[in-house]
Order: sequence, then structure tokens, then C-alpha cells
Amino acid sequence: MSTVAVFFIIHAAVVLLWFFVASRFRTRQQAAVESILVLLLPVFGVLILFSWRVVCRLFHYDVHHPEPLEDDRDDFSISTMDYQADIVPLSDTYLLGDARMKRRLFTNAIKQEVVENPDILREAVRDEDREITYYAVSMMTARMGKVSDDIDAAEQELSKDLGAEEREGLLTRYADLLEDYLKNGYGDADSRAAKEQHLLETLAELVRLEPDIDEIREQQIRAQIRAKAFDEAHAACKAYEAERPQAEGPVYLRLMLAVAERDDAGVRTAVKELRALPVRLSPEALTAIRYWGGKARNE
Repeated sequence: MSTVAVFFIIHAAVVLLWFFVASRFRTRQQAAVESILVLLLPVFGVLILFSWRVVCRLFHYDVHHPEPLEDDRDDFSISTMDYQADIVPLSDTYLLGDARMKRRLFTNAIKQEVVENPDILREAVRDEDREITYYAVSMMTARMGKVSDDIDAAEQELSKDLGAEEREGLLTRYADLLEDYLKNGYGDADSRAAKEQHLLETLAELVRLEPDIDEIREQQIRAQIRAKAFDEAHAACKAYEAERPQAEGPVYLRLMLAVAERDDAGVRTAVKELRALPVRLSPEALTAIRYWGGKARNE
């Protein structure tokens, strides 16, 4: 066999080998183009491609995924960025018509653990997308389990012989955990009723320990209203108002109590007294005056 024939056989083998190896790491089209270059430029084609690979590796340039040209119009494309709470309010994702985009934003938010609003999670549970529902149910279950474990741990600590200051701090944390459990709608009716009773008892003890802390008194009255313990709420409001005359808190809570009891006369009286208070009202109180004051005038 002549030397020329051996050269062409070796060259053909090199071309086929190059195509086989290149197609493992690049697209078949790119591998074919490189193989044609090797075929048309015997020896030099291999040297050129090999040198190009070495240069790219030295300068950390990925030849398989070259940098695209920058386009400022794509910087704020919602389809190309992860969920960020300060850019896309999660509640607005339900307005998106693209199901895949909505799923991506929501699941990214779940993985980043930025979903704090229980109403959004409850809405997600009813979503048509099974993946969104799965993630929402999983997060609600995990959070309910964590809160339940924290409540059990706090109850075990409270059963011990503690100092007054330590017990007071633990009671405050225990009340906050119970509030979290109830506000998020965790558990069945029986467990919620038990937690509601424990919360009322805990807040009553905290009020006895710290009668001068308005936040605790207001938390107690709100819990009594939520539990429909209206007689206890009336007594607590009366005592609170006697100790804090001309303060917003007692009058505002009396308004919320009247609303819960559907007491139209009580609503009108509380709104009138709120307006007459010689203090700067909170945004919460002003919102209540605009809403319930308007309804009272229309009735």
C-alpha cells in the first residue's frame, strides 16, 4: 500500500474521530462544521481547532455558550428573572395569563421562602396548576408543623418552675405562637378551639402581670372578640378605658366589638367618640372611621 493511501486512511480516521468526540460536547451541526475544517485542511485543521480550544481555556471563555449581545430591553423581562418580592408582588402573579410564568414565579418564591401572607397561600391551594397547589400545601403543612412544635415546646417550658421574669417572657412568646396558629387558620375546629382558650388564659395572666402594657390589653380584647367572648370583651374595654381615658385604643376596640356584635348604635357612638378624641389618630383608626362612619350615615 502506498504512502498516499495510508495518509488518506489515517486522515479519514482522524476526521471521523474528531466528529465523534466533538458531537459528545457540542451540537452535531458544530461538530460537522469542525470536521469539515479538519477534512479540508489536513493536519492544519486539527492544529487550528486545538489551538483555539487552548486559547479559550486560558482566557476562561466558554466557546459552547458564548456571551449574547447585551440588550437593555431584556433587563426587566419578567420571563427571564427570578421572583423578587420588591419587584413583583406575589399576589399579582395570579393576574398573569401565562401559566408557566405564573408557576415559575410562585415556585421560586416558595423556594426562597418569601411567602409570608397566609391569604396568598390559601389562594394558591385552590389554583388550577397542580404544581403551585403542591408547593402551597407543602409550605402550609411545614409551617403548621413548626408552629405546633414550638407551641408544644413552650407548653413544656411553662410547666416547669420558672422565675417571674422568665415566665413572663415565655408567656409572651407562647401567646404570639398561639396567635400565629389561629390567624393562619391551622388545625381543625377542635384544636383551634383549644388554642383559642389557651390564648385567652395566657393573655389574662399577662394582663395581671403587666397591667400597664397597652399592647397586651389590646391583644387580649382582640382575642376575646375573635372568640366571640363578648361579655369579657365589654368588661376588658371598660376597664381599659377607665385607665386610659381619651386614648384611641379603648375606643377603637369598642368600635370593633360593636361591629362584631352588629350593634349599629354602638358603631355610631364609637365612631363619634373616635372623631372627638384630642389625639392624633392612627391610620388604622382613620380607615375605620371612613368605612364604618360612612356605613353608619347610610343606614
